[in-house]
Amino acid sequence: MSKGRSGLFPNSTANAKVLRAITYRAIHDMIINTKGGKNKSMAIGAYDIKTGEIVTAFAGSIPKTIHPELIKRAIKIGGIGSKGLSTKNTVGVCAEFQVVNALLLSGSNISDIKLTHAIRPRTGKGRPYCTNCKQMFSDLIN
Repeated sequence: MSKGRSGLFPNSTANAKVLRAITYRAIHDMIINTKGGKNKSMAIGAYDIKTGEIVTAFAGSIPKTIHPELIKRAIKIGGIGSKGLSTKNTVGVCAEFQVVNALLLSGSNISDIKLTHAIRPRTGKGRPYCTNCKQMFSDLIN
């Protein structure tokens, strides 16, 4: 996982566009600078529109520490560690879950977090969000 601050002024539409662009660049950098990064299943980024904090991550293990807001959202679809609404994905392992959790744990408000599109590192192409992430994070998707 990669974290950083953009140094932009908060609450500006122009800055939100710049933050989104910087976040996509950070995803690209994470993929090429991580050993085996192109072989990972999924990569995504998230940013806080008020603080300018950016986080990128690959899909991975369920985090050891999970913010209460995510526990609450996960319970609505079956709970962390369940298949949720999906037949393939486990709730808590998606890259979306990783980045939102990291921002929440660093003090971001859920209403200030925005997600980029999910990216398949092997191809660099966008990929649809899984059913679980669409349900849990519909309010964060650009």
